[in-house]
Parts: sequence; C-alpha cells; structure tokens
Amino acid sequence: MPWPSEGFQDLKILLVDDEDMVAYAIEQELTSLGAELAREGSVQRALERFPRFQPDIAVIDLSLPDGNGMELMRKWHKDDPQLLSIVITAHADVDSAIEAVRLGAFNYLKKPFRMEELVQVVERARELSQLRSKINRLQGPLKPREKIHMIGESYEMQKLKGRIAKLAKSRVDTILIVGPSGSGKELAARMLHFDSDRRLKPFVEINCASIPESLLESELFGFEKGAFTDARERKLGLFEMAREGTIFLDEMGEMPYKLQAKLLRVLEYRRFKRLGGVRDIDFSARIICATNRNLLEEIREKRFREDLFYRLNVIDVQIPPLNDHLEDLKALAEHFIKEQAKLLGLVPPELSPNALTHLESHHWPGNIRELKHVIQKALVLHEPKTLRAEHLEWTSLPPPASSFEEQEFKLPESGISLEKVEKDFLLQALAQSRQNQTKAAQLLGVSRHTLRYRLEKYGLLGFDSKEKMS
Repeated sequence: MPWPSEGFQDLKILLVDDEDMVAYAIEQELTSLGAELAREGSVQRALERFPRFQPDIAVIDLSLPDGNGMELMRKWHKDDPQLLSIVITAHADVDSAIEAVRLGAFNYLKKPFRMEELVQVVERARELSQLRSKINRLQGPLKPREKIHMIGESYEMQKLKGRIAKLAKSRVDTILIVGPSGSGKELAARMLHFDSDRRLKPFVEINCASIPESLLESELFGFEKGAFTDARERKLGLFEMAREGTIFLDEMGEMPYKLQAKLLRVLEYRRFKRLGGVRDIDFSARIICATNRNLLEEIREKRFREDLFYRLNVIDVQIPPLNDHLEDLKALAEHFIKEQAKLLGLVPPELSPNALTHLESHHWPGNIRELKHVIQKALVLHEPKTLRAEHLEWTSLPPPASSFEEQEFKLPESGISLEKVEKDFLLQALAQSRQNQTKAAQLLGVSRHTLRYRLEKYGLLGFDSKEKMS
C-alpha cells in the first residue's frame, strides 16, 4: 500500500476508544510510522488529557462508556477550530458519523476498517494540517478581531460599512468587491469573513495576478500524484483547504480566460476535481472575488467571460476612491501615523494643520495605500516630532488635464493665498454651471463628493455663488 513517504514524525494524535484490541492495533500502526500518540478510553479522561497533550489530530470512537464521542468533538472544535477530527463508528451509527462530518469532523471510518484506510485518512489530514501551517506562515498571524475595521465616518464609509456588515451575516456565498487599487478591497474581504459565522473557519486568499497561469489551476484545485511529471505526491488546493470558511480571489480580472470556465462550473455546482483526479470534491466555502478592472470593458475585449461576470455579480461591494471621501483623510492620516510610528519604534508625531492642508491638495491616484506609504516615508526619513508639509512627498502622476489646466499659471513674486484661489475657482465653477454641482465638479476635474467636501470646508455649501462673486 502507498505508505506516507515522510512518515508521521512530529504529528500528535489523540486516540479515544474503549475497545482495547482495536485501540492497541491503531496505536501500534500509527506509532510505527512515527506519530506521537496518546490513548484514552473514556470521555472524562480524554477531556483531562486534551489540554495537556494538544494534539494535531483526534481519532474518536463515537460510542464510549461514559458518553458520546460527538460531545468531545463539539467541545474540542469550539476550543480549537484547527483541530482535525476523525470519527470511527459501528455500522448502526453511520448517520451519527455523517452528522459529525457536517459539524466539522475531517472524515469518518466505519468499523471494522482496514488499517490501510485509517493510515490514508490520517495522511490526508496531515497534508491539510501542513497546508494550513504554510498559509499561516505566508499570511502572518491574524490581527485581533477588534483591529479589523475601516477608518472613516463619512457618508460613503458609513454606507460601505453597513453593506459589509449586512452581507457578512447573510447566507450569500459569492460576493464581488470592486474598487480602484489601494482603496481597501482586501480589508473589506477580511471584514466579510471575520464578521460572519465563518470567522473560526479558514480564511484563504490568493492573488490571481501573482501566480503564473501554468500554476494557478493547481494552486486553486490541487492535484493527484502522477497528474504531471513533477507531481510526486498529492497536493490539496486552496478550495479544499478553505472548506466551510472563505476563499478570497484577489485581482480576479487577471484570471486566465480558459481557467474562468472551470471556475464558473465550480461556482455553479460547488464541487471540483483535483488535476488528474476522478472524484468530485464538494465544498461550501464563501467565495469573495475582487478586482480593480472594469469587467464590462473586459467582456467587450473578450478577456473576461460574460457568464462568469453575471454569476459573480449577484451582490457587489463598491469601494470608493479616497478622493470620494476626503472627509476621512485626517482620521486615516492620524491612524497611519500611530501605526507606522509603532512599527518604527517612534513616538507618534502630531499632524500639523499645514501638513493636513498639503495632504488635502493631493489627488491620491494610489488611494489609501498611497497615503500610508507617504506617511511611512515621512516618518522613516525625518522622524519628526510634528509632521509638517515639508516632510510629505509623493511621486505620482498629475491628475488628467482639463482645459483650464493646460494654461500656464505663474506665481506672483509677492505670493498668493492658496485658500483664496481655491475658493475663487470653486465659486467660478458653480457660477458657470449655474449651481449644478455635478457640472461644477467636471469643470474642476474632481468628483462630486470631492467638490462637496471642499465647499463644506470653506463654508460655501448653501451660498449663492453670484452673491459671493459680487
């Protein structure tokens, strides 16, 4: 039989079974393969042993002299959601074993079973445990739950946070997040997971743009041993690892066209096959996709499947660019000052008024990510006690030119009041557009939300521009 090539070294298994002959045979088999095994024969003794032993895998008989093994599984999965449980049961109890799998058990075996079957199930559980460890290393430790939140109390952010909270608690299993680069799509995906009843299940993410096309399919769906030349052993994919949790497909618009067809089928039937496999694998993970591309334009250019777009776009989450909620800029800047100062071992500097004005004058093509990097750069280079305008620098492209921007404006030697110039342009735009804020925003090359923010900043909301100009 195909014994595990690496053995079960460093694998801790807790066996709970009161049948001495069966338990002894299991113990001999698994320890001969290198596993560290602890054996108990009752619910009470298993409960006492578990916190001291801290197993990776629990093998639990459902029928025990002082209770039902299901009680152990429920308690242990609540205390340690990463624990992998394998239940064993007599033929008459198969329905209970299936219920145990539905509640989170990794697999079940029906007595009498061959030892080869148990070894194969333990090997698959070990593979899953290793994959979880690998992803945890790549992602780093999860942030405490209370730190996963969005900064900002503007109308746009309140609306966004309300939508995320509602969707997180819903039973919607496919969500599309759309927004420009750097606006917070990954944070929205994490909130959708950690505010849901899936929060104790895995959160698995992959950037579709960062994986070569030849590898992306095997990363998502895994492969069987021998599926291709270098497939020396079975590999579980991210869909399989996510299980009842969440899989986050970032940069979805970059997914190769051919692979989109397979993903569509997976979304429709909630099952897939590993590469080289013949068995369907069911999954119930929530799928969250994110993109900064205009998918309708991608469809027109034959780069994105129309049927996949409509399957994904049942319910979407629109992330606004920073320019559409500049009211939140001060709170965001102060948040990043504290965050980056802590990482750099500095005392957080105060944000001076002229620094805030300087930040507000920028058009932020890189959105919130750009703001974070600007703050980080200022703290690294200057270590200021007070953050001032001269500490802030960026190297982004200028905003798209409009007709008045093509003119050359010369700064008088005596200088000018930037505030007065901005007020004058705001009033002129309102006058030319006859108080139509949408048209005024177009004249100034900004969004309507940005225009309203600047009007409110200078106390111009509700005033007649003609009266102001006279």
